[in-house]
Amino acid sequence: MILLVAIVLSLTIGLLRGGRLRHIAEIPLRHGWLALVALGLQVGFVSWPRWGGALPVGVLVGSYALLVGVIALNWRLPGMPLMGLGLALNLAVMVANGGYMPVSPEALAKVGLGHLAAQGAYGTPILGAKDILLPREATRLWWLSDVIAVPGPAPLRAVFSVGDVLLAIGVMILLQKALVPSKSQP
Repeated sequence: MILLVAIVLSLTIGLLRGGRLRHIAEIPLRHGWLALVALGLQVGFVSWPRWGGALPVGVLVGSYALLVGVIALNWRLPGMPLMGLGLALNLAVMVANGGYMPVSPEALAKVGLGHLAAQGAYGTPILGAKDILLPREATRLWWLSDVIAVPGPAPLRAVFSVGDVLLAIGVMILLQKALVPSKSQP
């Protein structure tokens, strides 16, 4: 959710600054199609019912690895180092906790999503998400997990990680630089 908000906010700010949407198509993104494949894998992971075993976790972790690869190929673009750091932090905490992003029942309750915690016991993946329900004391690298709770109206309330924040800032930087090129650029 934070990424979607960052994109909409960045597009709005860029357009208000006189930017043009057509400039986004001019971003020299190498192998960007791999990012689309990775995001498609994540949508599939979240959309399909949970299966047991390592396959779904491998798909999710593999999608993050693809995204990190795209970031590495495009490291010199504005915002990419922050996006890479955010993805790496998210991947680290996910791998340390069995392949899912840990979220605590308390964090969910803070944003009015406590009913999601009631769906299952600790260690249970949350349906429709990349998260796994874990108490803070059982979460490895807990400070990198979904610990930032932002209450609000239904579409905006969310729990996200430090990695998500860095990723969102990186995307905003990339979009701002693309939408409103400096005067020295053609």
